[in-house]
Order: sequence, then structure tokens, then C-alpha cells
Amino acid sequence: MKRLSLGLVLVLAAVGLSAQDLPELSVETPVGPRDVLEIKVLEDPTITNRYTVTEDGQVVLNVVGKVTVSGQSTAQIESLLKSLLEANFVRKATVSVQVVEFGSKPISVVGAVQRPGPIGASSNMTLIQAITQAGGLSPGYGKELYILRTGRNGLTEQLTIEIEDLMVNGNPDVNVPLAPNDLVNVPMDTPVAIYVMGEVMRPGKVEFRRSQSPTLLQAISAAGGQTDRAAKKAIIKRTVDGKETTITVNYRDIINGKRQDIILQDNDTVVLPESFF
Repeated sequence: MKRLSLGLVLVLAAVGLSAQDLPELSVETPVGPRDVLEIKVLEDPTITNRYTVTEDGQVVLNVVGKVTVSGQSTAQIESLLKSLLEANFVRKATVSVQVVEFGSKPISVVGAVQRPGPIGASSNMTLIQAITQAGGLSPGYGKELYILRTGRNGLTEQLTIEIEDLMVNGNPDVNVPLAPNDLVNVPMDTPVAIYVMGEVMRPGKVEFRRSQSPTLLQAISAAGGQTDRAAKKAIIKRTVDGKETTITVNYRDIINGKRQDIILQDNDTVVLPESFF
């Protein structure tokens, strides 16, 4: 079963891709203020260091001085530094530039984590590393999390990942690399309250999590099951837009496999009346 899907969030369309098809956004993301660059020059180790881009978009190298790098890719910065060094200081310069922290475009982790908010994004940060930086998952998280990012076409892309596959099964395919400005949303799994009344062993409120998609039979079972006096039909009372609707169903047909179970909603009331026959 495919557990990873990438949907392009459009009004009426979605596109499915595999983890290998994820765009390498971080590679082409322009450098900005507060980003931290690791610059290495093979021929001059004194230049090799980490540099924070200033608010006006520059880095200051000990031999070159101020160099404007904001708005450029790492490849463009490598070419620029190579030209400057070879024109003034060395005959040949072998330059590499890597963004080690995207201070201008932090990744944000929100929802059911211990410390929601922005985190420092490195060029090789994975999903699990981001969750760890956010303090880990907090109680009440749901079945899935979502990664939202802006694609090359300017549209928003959504990556849906099953949390159990990531955190319990340890599937490396879903521990995807993150890109600057990614938003990781871990939705809370909100409680669902169902009220089961009438001929059940323990009438009253039963609670589920929304991800469980509670059904009629599950609610009856959570209330201790039906009594010997219970009729074969159950009444489901539901309020929609301020109006109460009633659904009557033969739950024994569900037990016998003659019809599908019914998904219940928050605050539904299930009544098992007494049988008079």
C-alpha cells in the first residue's frame, strides 16, 4: 500500500508523486539575510569558515572584504568568489559554498509538538530532525502530518505522511528532506463524544479520537453492548445546521454483514429502544 503521496493543492485537481520525485527546493533557494554559509577555499584555509549573511545581504571575508551574496544561489556565489580570488589573490581557487542554516527562511513546525514555531533550517534537515528540534510529538497527535511548501511554479504543494510509518515503522522513504520555508503541520486528533442511551449495559457518553472514525457498532460495544431487551433497530440522532435529524438502522444487519456500519459524528446520540416482542 502506498503511504506517501504528494498532492498539488488546486481547487479540483491533485497530482501523486513518490518521495524520490520531491523537488530539491533547498538547492536552488536563493541566499538571504541571516543565512549561515560554510565557505571553503582549498588553496587558502584561512578563508574557510562559516559566515552569517548580514541584514544588507553581505558576507565579509578576511581577504576579499564585503561580498554581496543575497539573492544568489550557492553555485552563483561559488563562481563569484572564485572570480574575485583569482583576479586578486590566488592563481587558482577551488571554492565550495553550502548553506548550513537558512535563517531567512526558517522551517516551521506547528500543531501537536512540544515547542511549535519556527526552527533553524539546515540544507540537509530531515522531517524527523525537524520534529526533534520542535521537542517531539505531544500527546493527542493524529494519524497523519502534512508538509506544505511552495513549488517552483509558485503553487502550494502538500505532502501527506503517516506518523506511524515515520515514527514507529521507521520507513526511511518518508523521512524526507525539508526545504527552507516548509511548514510541517501535525494536526491534533480531536476527541469525538458519542452518547449511547437505552438498552445498553453502560448508557452514557463514550469517547473516541476523530482518526478512529467511530462507528455505530463500536459505540454500542464501548457502552458495554446491548441488553437482552434491546430491539434490533438503533436510532441515531444528529444535529446538522441547528436541525435534528434521525437515522434508523437495523444494527443486527450490520453484525450479520448484510449492510455497512455507519460512521458516527461528534455529539451523535445513539438510542437502542426496548423490544416489545
